[in-house]
Amino acid sequence: MNVALFQTLFWDGRSPSLDHQALQPILNPVEMGMPDGETAMKAIRDDAEYQEAFKKAYVREMNYEDLGRAIGAFERTLVFLDSPFRRFLNGDSDAISDEALAGFELYDGKARCVTCHPMNPSNPLGSDHRFHNVGVSARHQDFEELAKQATKILAEDSSEQKLDELAVGTDLSELGRFMITLNRVDIGSFRTPLILNIGITQPYMHDGSLATLWDVMDHYNKGGEANPFLDGGIEPLALSEEEIDQVVAFLFTLTDVRFAEENQQQFELQRAAAKKNRPIRDEAMAERSILPFEQRVTSSKSTDQ
Repeated sequence: MNVALFQTLFWDGRSPSLDHQALQPILNPVEMGMPDGETAMKAIRDDAEYQEAFKKAYVREMNYEDLGRAIGAFERTLVFLDSPFRRFLNGDSDAISDEALAGFELYDGKARCVTCHPMNPSNPLGSDHRFHNVGVSARHQDFEELAKQATKILAEDSSEQKLDELAVGTDLSELGRFMITLNRVDIGSFRTPLILNIGITQPYMHDGSLATLWDVMDHYNKGGEANPFLDGGIEPLALSEEEIDQVVAFLFTLTDVRFAEENQQQFELQRAAAKKNRPIRDEAMAERSILPFEQRVTSSKSTDQ
């Protein structure tokens, strides 16, 4: 949804346009697995309806590049911006609840969400379109070892198709933007996702490791997972349980009204799941009495001993 306004595609930004992105899954061995574009075209070339549609649209015979353009053209129609919050900004004071309004104030202030998820008339998606290490993969990945593997493999074959294979089918995907730039500052960094319709696009983060928006808030509230490449803007937020509830309530107002029923269902399901499955609150981290890098250093010393 709303990908027409994206500046790069895929979590690592390896695709520059919708037309380009649409062709990648067709050739990826763990997705559609076609050996090349010509083989893909053979699968549809005999379809009379396709032939007629392509000639009408492009005034030429069917070809692989136009296949990508056609899919991209369709994806640009999937615009879903009409949320209760947008209606609130347009003057409907009853469009969101008082709890959600308090959440918006936190989003724009203490919770610091707006730092990476800005929303304005020229950028309504709630994304800075940049790449950040927010400490998700750091829970279970050795970034240094993965970076060595990636550098070696890409030195031998840095083709677009090879990169797509590695990014989808291997643990090297956890390196994020580094796979594109081979710049150490990009290790574990992923494109900031859009915030619109987030209530119905669970699970969350690039690896789907967080089931609810309450889990997402807990992650950021404690300052992410400490690692040497953690974005400098990630720090403990000191949000109370009430404040977390308010931010989540606000986030659910960002879903297009056409999905209102599904949005409400997800809110209730996620709230119920959060009451049962959330980990015990880490007061020391959330309240900044200990900072993430201090915890990492302490853990390292314990491991060495």
